[in-house]
Amino acid sequence: MVDSSRRRGQRREVMSNHVRCWIWGRNVVLETLRAGTWPILELLVADSLDERLMSETLRQAEQMRISVTVATDANLTKSCRTAEHQGFAARMAPFPFRTLDELNRLLPANGTVAVLDRLQDPFNFGAIVRSASTLGIDGILIGDREQSDVNSQVARSSVGAINHLPIAQTDNLSRAVDQFREQGFQVVAASEKAESALYEADFRRPTVVLIGNEGRGIGPDLLSRCDECVSIPMSGQVGSLNAAVAAGILFYEMRRQRSLPKAR
Repeated sequence: MVDSSRRRGQRREVMSNHVRCWIWGRNVVLETLRAGTWPILELLVADSLDERLMSETLRQAEQMRISVTVATDANLTKSCRTAEHQGFAARMAPFPFRTLDELNRLLPANGTVAVLDRLQDPFNFGAIVRSASTLGIDGILIGDREQSDVNSQVARSSVGAINHLPIAQTDNLSRAVDQFREQGFQVVAASEKAESALYEADFRRPTVVLIGNEGRGIGPDLLSRCDECVSIPMSGQVGSLNAAVAAGILFYEMRRQRSLPKAR
């Protein structure tokens, strides 16, 4: 699969501010430290940590040659601009997105990929990554325009899952979807306007599933490339789900079908 080079100098329409540089919270920081995939530029830990946790953290940081500063809770709060740090804060390098080629090499023969089309809410983004990681999705692909970056909010709402699921970025989602189709993937769009229910689709095949922008849904250029559109049957007075909840339900159905015994 060929991916054109990304324009690194291109202005992104959705970017994070100061908080992009920091992640915080015990579980997220420790998971990121242990995974070793997202480079930590500087690690701050509170002087109030118990001896065992402090020793473990310092040992791991030393093995990875990460600078560690032992600071007061007040200094941690000042650095990451929140008191919810739980004694851990880390200044991060830019998130190391995979290329499309790298993602393709990591996919199994009967792989599944979630393509996010201009998802702008970082909490939705992180929650989708968390659901994808726990429900067997093999990778995530995003564009480089009108898309939430991986920042502290994404990291926290993913509960560290961003360190364990390949997340690739491309400058042309439509071309990437075309390339997946050429490799034998079916392309399924999640849309509340679809007439077919999600359980009517066959997700046992190699599948690219499209999840659209929170307000505008999937763009027409991507939608025209879909083999099938599916919706989640609902009742009640509210006629739609947010992107993260809908994605979780869709990923569960994909996992359910793939766990069924093969017909003889």
